[in-house]
Amino acid sequence: MVAQSKIDVIPKWDFGIEYYTPLDNDRDIQTISFNVLYGWERDVKSPFTFSTGITLTRAWGSITQLDDTFNPVEFENSASGLGPILYLKYEPFNQNGWSLAPDFLGGIIFYSEKFPAGGDIYNFMWRLGGVLTYKVHESNYATGLSFRWMHVSNGQGITPKNPSYEGLGIGISLTKYLK
Repeated sequence: MVAQSKIDVIPKWDFGIEYYTPLDNDRDIQTISFNVLYGWERDVKSPFTFSTGITLTRAWGSITQLDDTFNPVEFENSASGLGPILYLKYEPFNQNGWSLAPDFLGGIIFYSEKFPAGGDIYNFMWRLGGVLTYKVHESNYATGLSFRWMHVSNGQGITPKNPSYEGLGIGISLTKYLK
């Protein structure tokens, strides 16, 4: 009988902050987000990380929309939001504690008011990009620098009730391994 090898799961906490600038002139909304994630990394035999957590976000700026006569109207608005998120990272290469990995965050955010103007109090927030990580040698800590694209939308299709916006951003994170 062949013995199966056991794959260890390493629990961890991640704390991060991100800042996004707008991609479109008619969606001039800036966003800052704080993420708290609890996740699991498998040992060196698997390059995947899966985490769940929450995002606290603050967005502000203006959005330009067309009125019933197709004239542009600018709305100033801001809101705070909170919601659950999922995080996935694929980290196939590690070299001396350094890794560069694609990652994805997604979740639903509930805002303090309808946001952006003309929208709803909820939106889906999708973030896709990559993270450069350094795992501090012989410690239970890692730090990361990320660059991501963000899309915020309430999922009601291409209608005036779904004023989506997008941004590009950078972030920093700190990971504490619980091993």
